[in-house]
Amino acid sequence: MPKKTPNTRLAALQREARWTNGDLAREVNRLGTLHGLRLAYDRTAVAHWLSGSRPRPPVPALVAEVLSRRLGRLVTPEWAGLASQQQRTPPSSTAHPLLTLAELAVIEAESRRQSLPARLFSVQEIEAELGAAAGLTWRDPDSRRSSRAQRLEHLSSFFFEHVQRYGGLTLGSALSRYIADEAPRLLAAGSPETDRPEVLTALARLSYVQAAIAADSGSPGLAQGYYQHALRLAQRAGSRHDYAITLRALATLADSLGESALSLKLTGDAIEIAEANMAPALRSFLYSGLALALARTGDRPAALRALATATRIRHEDHQASSPFDTYTQASLQYQRALVLKALGAGPDHLEALVESLQTRPVDHHKALAITHSQIALTLLYAGQWDQALPHAQKAFASARAVSSTPARRNVAELRRSMAAFRRRI
Repeated sequence: MPKKTPNTRLAALQREARWTNGDLAREVNRLGTLHGLRLAYDRTAVAHWLSGSRPRPPVPALVAEVLSRRLGRLVTPEWAGLASQQQRTPPSSTAHPLLTLAELAVIEAESRRQSLPARLFSVQEIEAELGAAAGLTWRDPDSRRSSRAQRLEHLSSFFFEHVQRYGGLTLGSALSRYIADEAPRLLAAGSPETDRPEVLTALARLSYVQAAIAADSGSPGLAQGYYQHALRLAQRAGSRHDYAITLRALATLADSLGESALSLKLTGDAIEIAEANMAPALRSFLYSGLALALARTGDRPAALRALATATRIRHEDHQASSPFDTYTQASLQYQRALVLKALGAGPDHLEALVESLQTRPVDHHKALAITHSQIALTLLYAGQWDQALPHAQKAFASARAVSSTPARRNVAELRRSMAAFRRRI
């Protein structure tokens, strides 16, 4: 039996991080918990890694991520000496973004087929992405649309609306398979549309929607990958608008994983990029995201100012032409509720949730399930069973039409809380 080779790369990184074997094991376990994994590594396990053993995926990615965060620079499983020979190397950053987008879609399809561990969310990878995008240049918007761009935009709008109404779990890999097939066609020799701004923008929106599907399906790392590809396509298209809304969506994803500092940076960058030419809906969307990021970091005055800006601007006239340039009153009020909850404003938080319901379309079942669940939970925690019950019933009714991880989590929490409340009365 061949003798294992000591992992000198991991040892060097661990020394640089000033971590003991126990420190590294604890950080890996903690990050694994955030991704829904139950890990129980200790210093002995790390000693085995240092002696040349390789843990099974996704643990190498977890090790790389905790070291990245500790050292403040990107560390990959390869650099930590934990990647097997079979693991694929990401495509070159100099490749055309359509090629790298297709590559990600193919890898996703293979991972689904082989039941491989999901891609992990990486703070350092996002920061590296933002650094590489410094000095962006933008084009003025062009109202002309080729037939291919129109087709792609129609498809992205259709899938986006489906996610809003019913969630992303039912969509599976349908859109990713389309992306894997469509993107390489545009790179075929002689294709005149490879770098047409409207086509690149439409593909950026497809990648954005696929990211939303992944996030709604409980795969934040995969969602991050698609959002980053949307950023690259929007950058190549020169679309300031699409780059900004993607940063805002990525900030929401980071916030859902407890990465408040990253969320604040992403929303700030989005506003800086879009500031010169922002439609009212986009401005409201970005400032409401900034308000939540500021609330998470404890800056109450700044959070309330940003929220007031988002609310004031939302009332300006604006004609939306697609789901990607609209921000509804229902969505703004729900975001307001999140901000007020983060700031500890209980009654105002409940009022905002109720106001969100008043303008929410009746077929947006996912949002209805989540909002009614949140209202019912708030009332239950206040001991108001009679007031909570109608909202709980509506949450359960809406959830029957929904296939969404966040909706399922909210409804499951509501069921547990109602059961606990019954036991006390």
